[in-house]
Amino acid sequence: MLSKENRLNRREIEELKAKKTAILQGEFFGLIFQKQKGAKGFALIVSNKIASRAVKRNQIRRLFFRAIQESLLDEEGKFLFLAKKSCLTASLGEFEKEMKSFRSRITN
Repeated sequence: MLSKENRLNRREIEELKAKKTAILQGEFFGLIFQKQKGAKGFALIVSNKIASRAVKRNQIRRLFFRAIQESLLDEEGKFLFLAKKSCLTASLGEFEKEMKSFRSRITN
């Protein structure tokens, strides 16, 4: 789990969703982000449509936050990830690979 200062609160999540900026698409996640100096926050939305059982949604969250800690934690800005159905079968290595590809697309 990420520390509290690295997570977005509900208000920040709603603000990102309302802005309707471009969504970067990956194999396992969609990403809505806003670059901000000094601000850092991450959130993941896993819908009931993706995984109906809470156990599976929590497994996805744990893998996701571990991948964030490995690759994206030092980026500045607000990041909202939207899970896709394909993330159900993904491993930690695949999540980390996708985070690295998002990082390269964000910095360009």
